[in-house]
Amino acid sequence: MISNSLGAAHVTAAAAALVLGFIVLVARKGTDLHRLFGTGFVVAIIVVNVTALGLYPLTGQFNAFHALALLSLATTFWGLMHAVRRRADWLAAHLTAMAFSYLGLLAAATTEAVLRLHFMRELIRSPAGIVTFGVLIALVFALLGAALVPRLRESARKGALG
Repeated sequence: MISNSLGAAHVTAAAAALVLGFIVLVARKGTDLHRLFGTGFVVAIIVVNVTALGLYPLTGQFNAFHALALLSLATTFWGLMHAVRRRADWLAAHLTAMAFSYLGLLAAATTEAVLRLHFMRELIRSPAGIVTFGVLIALVFALLGAALVPRLRESARKGALG
């Protein structure tokens, strides 16, 4: 249940980022459509993370989820910077950063979805348990990214993407 307007903005932006990020992922790269939906993804992910920094109902204080939001902001800005500057090897850096930005969003969505399941609420009752579970999910997605992103970069280098 969403208890306030900050939470509503967070959830709405997260849903938009999930959809926009998926479109960017499957769309042909370098097109106006890619740039348009990519810009939308970046704006949505910024809103997701900025609003996350203002949400404290779980522990009442800064916790690992807030640190992950800061990491997500840094990753997204890193990817955006490479796309804007277009220096040597910018494409690989852009792809890596944006892939990890989207993977982080998927990790957060997975954590939220799994914790909404009744048996998981019974299993993980404490805020510390929820944070630990969320961090473990984030680590799983980071490992997934470490395995998949080099393949994506190689495909992009060969021109197979898009």
